[in-house]
Amino acid sequence: MDCRCQIWDWSNYDVPINTWPVGAVFASDSFRIDSETDPHAVTNAGNKLRFYLDPIRPTPPPEADNRFNMRAEIQTEPWDVQHPLGTEQWLGWRYTFGDNYRIDPTAPIVIFQNHPRVPGHPPLFSLEIAAYHRPTPAVGGEIQVINDVEEDRIVYPVKPMAGDQLDVVIHVVFGLEDSGKLQVWLNGTLYYDFSGATVYEGYEWGGRNKWGIYHHLHRDSTAVANSLAAGVPDMELFMGPLKMIQRDSSDPEYLQDAYLRVRPDAE
Repeated sequence: MDCRCQIWDWSNYDVPINTWPVGAVFASDSFRIDSETDPHAVTNAGNKLRFYLDPIRPTPPPEADNRFNMRAEIQTEPWDVQHPLGTEQWLGWRYTFGDNYRIDPTAPIVIFQNHPRVPGHPPLFSLEIAAYHRPTPAVGGEIQVINDVEEDRIVYPVKPMAGDQLDVVIHVVFGLEDSGKLQVWLNGTLYYDFSGATVYEGYEWGGRNKWGIYHHLHRDSTAVANSLAAGVPDMELFMGPLKMIQRDSSDPEYLQDAYLRVRPDAE
């Protein structure tokens, strides 16, 4: 077994009922649920995690920051981690879209993000399901890679439909200028291959990884109404086992290719 590759088979861990706003910790205290605010937004489904989001059910509690459910995610723990410059990560997992999945042409939906917890700054990078012309030339449903450090947003012709699988591998080196690296493979194809800054200037660290559903426009009642009018009342997404490798410059395998070791279902 590859001692440097952690594998999280979700069938080995019971996912607790979430307690908003703190978020329940699980999987040997390695992950935290971040749901807003359905306590059952993240549950077990065999060796998968099930993410489910309905903007209006259940009704958020009166003290909630927002009046609609907009987030069903897990994140690495601790939530305020600051990975030093030079830290290298390889991540691999498989998403399966629910049998009733419908593309929402009215609003983009984040399905992965790395967030450095810097006030006023978006995630360092993320994967998002595009909406119609958000951005152009998307028609809705395509996967886009967002590199907010470089203000780079690229839509790719990978468009999952109901019941489809999406295999994701991400390789990142948190660095400044030419010392950073970000690569994204979707269904076995390297779509994004970037060398340059992968952290914000003045906030020089990598952040926590988050998986699941983040319907960020659903803070607003008009956005929720638009989704419902488009025939998209909810969303269901499943995440298979997660493989993770993290290295620093002292590791003898630092910067060596680990794609085959983290790709979904790799032996």
